[in-house]
Amino acid sequence: MKNIVVYGDIHGCLDEFKQLRKKVKLKPDDIEVSVGDFLNKGPKSLETLHYLLDNNILSIIGNNEAKIIKLYKRYLIEGEKYLDTMRVHEKDTISKITKNELKYLESLPYFLKFANLTVVHGGIMPDTVLDDNIDNNTKKQITLLRYLNKDLVAIPWDDFEGRYKFWSELYKGHEGFIVFGHHPFDEPKIDEFSVGIDTGCVYGGKLTAIKFPVKKNGKVKTKKYKLISVDAQKNHWN
Repeated sequence: MKNIVVYGDIHGCLDEFKQLRKKVKLKPDDIEVSVGDFLNKGPKSLETLHYLLDNNILSIIGNNEAKIIKLYKRYLIEGEKYLDTMRVHEKDTISKITKNELKYLESLPYFLKFANLTVVHGGIMPDTVLDDNIDNNTKKQITLLRYLNKDLVAIPWDDFEGRYKFWSELYKGHEGFIVFGHHPFDEPKIDEFSVGIDTGCVYGGKLTAIKFPVKKNGKVKTKKYKLISVDAQKNHWN
């Protein structure tokens, strides 16, 4: 029986990622997926991108990949002086990334579905339908969503007033069982129809994977998952 393995936000923590893959004990036909945000903040951003490609690991786009695309396009217009306005890790990535690597980032989907299992980076609103017709506002929302207020309006990350629920606590399963990242938790966030697996490796927490068995008919055993983590080697964000 093959498995689907989804990895939380790597953020350039390639050494921990390699360690986690060994701990997962992969089978040759397992499907591996990054939940996005494999770039930025950590020490080996582009090396992580190369590693994903070399090992045929699928990924969706996270807000940090979207940010790199945006920064690079502006860099092409403004030139070298624009690099000085960036954070060190962003500057390093923008100055070294190739056009083919940028095309790869631009080709990343905003969600992946495997029968009854869905992978997104941030989250979805209670009425979001994931199909090929999602508009740009929905795409942005998918990569950034965290909390909703009592009117079910998304709250900015730096707004600590009027919070109501984390999106996954209101999600009722209409897009299948969802695995997501983006928001770092001390431990995976487990709700009825979802699991959040960003456990803050780049901030000195853990890098987490979730492993699902897949039936012969392609349906995913979403209640039979296994969570696997490795500790961060250090806080890479200091």
